[in-house]
Amino acid sequence: MTAPDDPAPDYETIIVGAGFSGIGMAIELDRSGLADYLVVEAGDEPGGTWYWNTYPGIAVDIPSFSYQFSFEQSSTWSRTYAQGHELKGYATHCVDKYGLRSRIRFATTVRGANFDDAQGFWHVALDTAGVESSVTARYLVNASGALTVPNLPDIAGVESFTGVTMHTARWDHEQDLRGKHVAIIGTGASAVQVIPEI
Repeated sequence: MTAPDDPAPDYETIIVGAGFSGIGMAIELDRSGLADYLVVEAGDEPGGTWYWNTYPGIAVDIPSFSYQFSFEQSSTWSRTYAQGHELKGYATHCVDKYGLRSRIRFATTVRGANFDDAQGFWHVALDTAGVESSVTARYLVNASGALTVPNLPDIAGVESFTGVTMHTARWDHEQDLRGKHVAIIGTGASAVQVIPEI
């Protein structure tokens, strides 16, 4: 318990990321009566990996019924392995149904976080469209996920390639690939999903 003259943080909790983990954490904090939180999201909408990854053929690689919250079950998946837009829609549905949108700061990245032992607060540096700010919190939850930032391989000579390059995590929908020779580098889930579509 803090004394009345002890400084208070801006928020009890800051959650980094509005994907499934961040959304679930926010809902559970609300359900527990701990509603003094801020969710910080780099994207313009919720959904995490389902916001960032929009390549042709993207789908969940586990049965859809197990990729949802136990307290918010959906039976309307179009197929066993739902497409990415359905999962993004489900995330958006949860954000809106549980009233989270007003507590999510979209288009905001975390530039750094330091814990102040004397105050017992996290100092979190933020950037919202080039405007820097700082907020404090007692608790910092990293729900940023691992599948939203492209991991580009170091390929000798790639800088001399004159064609178009893109990573599936930042698919360029303006590119028309019809009638073109396309090389896919990698054999992971995104390659397996995108190849039949292009």
